[in-house]
Amino acid sequence: MKTTANRKETRTVLPVNENISLEEQIAIRAYELWRLRSCGHGSDLHDWFQAEREINEWHQKKNEGK
Repeated sequence: MKTTANRKETRTVLPVNENISLEEQIAIRAYELWRLRSCGHGSDLHDWFQAEREINEWHQKKNEGK
């Protein structure tokens, strides 16, 4: 019997603070992702790249609406 892990979908908490640098926005989101994983270690790059994708996606969607 095959089992699958339930994965929670995470989404960017809006609004993104545009008064800080893009790198800081990503760092804040990566920290949020880390906290959502109960502060588990070993996935820092995964959290960073996911945060980077989410923040960039948020900015793209925002710019499309202009």
